[in-house]
Amino acid sequence: MRPIVKHIAALALGLPLWGSAGTAAVEPRMAVAVPSASDLDALLWPAGAAARRVDQYGVALTAADLRDRIVAVSFVAPDCAIVCVARTLDLERVAQSLPDGLRERAVFLAIGFGGSSEALRAFAHGTVGARPRLRVLSGDPAWSTALARMLRYPATALPEPPPQILLFDRRGAVASNYGGDPVDRPRLAGDIALLDTFAQGLDAPR
Repeated sequence: MRPIVKHIAALALGLPLWGSAGTAAVEPRMAVAVPSASDLDALLWPAGAAARRVDQYGVALTAADLRDRIVAVSFVAPDCAIVCVARTLDLERVAQSLPDGLRERAVFLAIGFGGSSEALRAFAHGTVGARPRLRVLSGDPAWSTALARMLRYPATALPEPPPQILLFDRRGAVASNYGGDPVDRPRLAGDIALLDTFAQGLDAPR
């Protein structure tokens, strides 16, 4: 099986994620101040697993929900621009287009930057409907600050969220970073299907 084409996800390399659209041979990794089980855990729980992440349904997200799953993560804000809305719609369309078996093994998350949980819920319902595959997560300002620092996203660009979709393998390692709009939906769906074949993650011997 050929290795997946990896885009640079420069969370640990001192490079900005935003605006990146090209490929690179660098193995993406995230560096965090506290020990984390995976890159994905570091993104969702940068201060430790005690933080509670709640989606637009009021349902808490746990590490168990993501175990052995391919996870796509984007970023939204209640009042984000049309390109952010289009990116969110693209992510939901990819989620809905996956074959039945793969659809159950892939999780799609949108992390909210700013705004109340009610505002993010209204954004989610107004953008992707009341029963989407996409889970929109709200969090406190400290999380948004930590994310912006981790992604090296400039404060001057806020409240517009980072224009990125990050893709994580089944062991929570960051595998790809899709920068720029519009989203290449066929490529994203194909990468999800390919990543699903790496049951022990990309670094495991095949």
